[in-house]
Amino acid sequence: MDAVILIDVLDSHRRMMSRQRLSLRTAGPPLLVGRNLACDVVVNDRHVAPRHLEVTLGEDGVVHLTDLNTVNGLIVHGERIRRATLTQLPDSEVQIGRSRLRIRSSLETLAPEQADHESLRVRHREYGVMLAGSLLCMAFAALSAWTESPDQVRLAFASNVLLGGSLLGAWFLFWVGLGRVVRGHPEWLGHAAIALGAAGMSLWLAWGTEVAVFATGVPRLQWLGGILGTLIVSVALYLHVRIATRLTRPTVAMLAGVLPLVGVSAYLWFMTQRLGEDVDRIAAPGEIYPPTWSKRSGIRPEKFLDEAVVLRDRLDQKIAEDRLRQQHRE
Repeated sequence: MDAVILIDVLDSHRRMMSRQRLSLRTAGPPLLVGRNLACDVVVNDRHVAPRHLEVTLGEDGVVHLTDLNTVNGLIVHGERIRRATLTQLPDSEVQIGRSRLRIRSSLETLAPEQADHESLRVRHREYGVMLAGSLLCMAFAALSAWTESPDQVRLAFASNVLLGGSLLGAWFLFWVGLGRVVRGHPEWLGHAAIALGAAGMSLWLAWGTEVAVFATGVPRLQWLGGILGTLIVSVALYLHVRIATRLTRPTVAMLAGVLPLVGVSAYLWFMTQRLGEDVDRIAAPGEIYPPTWSKRSGIRPEKFLDEAVVLRDRLDQKIAEDRLRQQHRE
């Protein structure tokens, strides 16, 4: 019985290093895998023995893998073993040293082709997110121009679009370039959708947080907005890194969770140190919004003035009492 064997050599990051198509016979010699140049499949890994593994074909058509008494052996399902069959390998992969072998046989029964509807849906979603993010960013730029420079709305709007577009463009080009270098695919549509979607949500979240604090008078809502903003940045960073690099999901999740927290903590510490040294600084009261947006119960001006007079009288009385105490001590 003859079989055609396809062996892919992958590194520790699951990047393909080589691919070889070989013939295997039941009564013929086995295929040898190792670092030795005399092997049929050469693996450039110092943790692989010169003659590490042999691949044979049984009379029943099953492909057998046998370790050649090496130090590291074969690793399947996280366990070190000496023998295995191709049907026992998860995803047809076996680890030797710090490399992986992905093995396929022509005797395998292939499943029928499946219709691919996901790719088209993914592209539609990316276009939709990109369009929605663009509209959110443009609407925020228009709102900022109208509230900050009502006499020169067009000029302020153009300035906001130019500044925001420059920042988003630099961010977008960084990830596209990284994906081009690392994976060979720029994936510009995916990175554009992530950048625009995250930017649109972050801008309106910041504005909505300010309005909520103004309406309710609860400053702690700023912390909630900050947490949600950090979460948006973490998700966007996770998606960018997943598309642009070959890092594993746990590694990407760790980076996406740690880096935004480190950045926010460093910014807060820097601002605290900087503003703490400025004794003449007076904190800004915040943005001014229509009074009808506020849900807090206010007081009438007459009552406010009466309370101010009472406070003044109490202060005068307190000053007089302090003077009397000072005179008695002297």
